[in-house]
Amino acid sequence: MSDNKQETEVFEMASGDISIWVDGGIHLKVNTPGRDPVELGEQEALKLGELLVRLANEQRA
Repeated sequence: MSDNKQETEVFEMASGDISIWVDGGIHLKVNTPGRDPVELGEQEALKLGELLVRLANEQRA
């Protein structure tokens, strides 16, 4: 993330295993040991998709 004085909002999902933030573009980081895959249930996957769409639409504005 950048060193801007303005604090960047970080969204966490899957018990903190996924972090998403906007800093010029949309950043998605997997926070698991060894970069193991993160399994999402149906509801988590839908929430992730909705968040990414919302952030992308905000970038267009």
